[in-house]
Amino acid sequence: MKIKFWGVRGSTPTPEYRNSRYGGNTSCVEVRLDNGTLLVFDCGSGFRALGNSLIRDYGTQPIQAHIFLTHFHWDHIQGIPFFAPFYREDNLFALHAVERDENELRSIIEGQMAGPYFPVDVSLMKSTRALFNIGYGSLNINGARVTAAPLNHPQGCAGYRVEADGVAFVFATDNEPGSAPHDRAVRDLAQGADLLVYDSQFTPEELAQKKGWGHSSWLEGTRIAKECGVKQLLLFHHDPDHDDDFVDSLVKAAQGESLDTVGAAEGTEVSLPEQKIVLAHQCSALRHEPRYHIEVPVLVAWEGQGGERQEVQALAHDVSKSGIYFVAPPQIPADAPVEMELVLPDELTHQGPMKIRFRAKPIRKQAANNGRANGSNKVGVAALRVSPQSVEEDTSDYHWVT
Repeated sequence: MKIKFWGVRGSTPTPEYRNSRYGGNTSCVEVRLDNGTLLVFDCGSGFRALGNSLIRDYGTQPIQAHIFLTHFHWDHIQGIPFFAPFYREDNLFALHAVERDENELRSIIEGQMAGPYFPVDVSLMKSTRALFNIGYGSLNINGARVTAAPLNHPQGCAGYRVEADGVAFVFATDNEPGSAPHDRAVRDLAQGADLLVYDSQFTPEELAQKKGWGHSSWLEGTRIAKECGVKQLLLFHHDPDHDDDFVDSLVKAAQGESLDTVGAAEGTEVSLPEQKIVLAHQCSALRHEPRYHIEVPVLVAWEGQGGERQEVQALAHDVSKSGIYFVAPPQIPADAPVEMELVLPDELTHQGPMKIRFRAKPIRKQAANNGRANGSNKVGVAALRVSPQSVEEDTSDYHWVT
């Protein structure tokens, strides 16, 4: 079973620079089974990027998927109008929700595209979309057992457990502890799970102040994980006002209670049963080395598909010993090392300007919509310095500018 996170934020999208490591898109999780079955949980703003990825993966082949909605607050459905595969013929989608008849479900999902809220009519969605009221309980999806249970959230919410490929994945977001039947329901879902994705929007202190808001904390997540024998806990549904550094602190606190805890981030991939987690950035470990916020020009070069040298001018924003964040034209490769050259100013070195050349591997690439890109045709890239395999391969170069 392969799981990938396309949106991890709660309440509202936060496309802000301070949230760039964990991501600002709202709830959307992709699950692929060994037999090729595609399951999707929630259709928040991350649903758009998932759709674009599916089109790249499938090409001209039809896309088929089962989509499970936890509930209908905007942060869990707002990506639906922007999901490109919905507009293509031959694609087939089964949308599942709990205790909503087909007409009510259709009205809820399509209502956000009615005037005056959206310029494109739903009739332009040429795909086939079947709607199902599954109720609480279990159903079989191509050999996978999917179980739904009620969570404690205003207007209701469903948590899901997927048992397939010899493992169990649990998605339990938007749940407030303190209701005995709901507390029991979420623990029944989580029992012995290989991976629990749990609502951790609030700190324990915030949770005490926001009773009735329908959310939980990292501390409750660790309690459930320990009580139920969960192998891996991912904190999810990050608060809009919790920036990357703050989420880092919550993850660290949770790891003090349950070592097998990670903060869910856009691009995070989990492979089960191997318990292999690949982070789109190294967010689970706090940065112990100095990181300098500077804006200096940087030359980025790489080898093109035909072997020719490609170069672009970019602008560095954050520099550390092991990595760099920079804004550049969109042709920067996302899957191959690049050569970088920049000059650190005397204000930083205190010994005169220093020219640095090194190789780096991009680990995250996204639209630079944080106001720093001087235009919408730029991307923000986070890259880690590539360690050479031998001295002969070390192309790093540090020298003072004369």
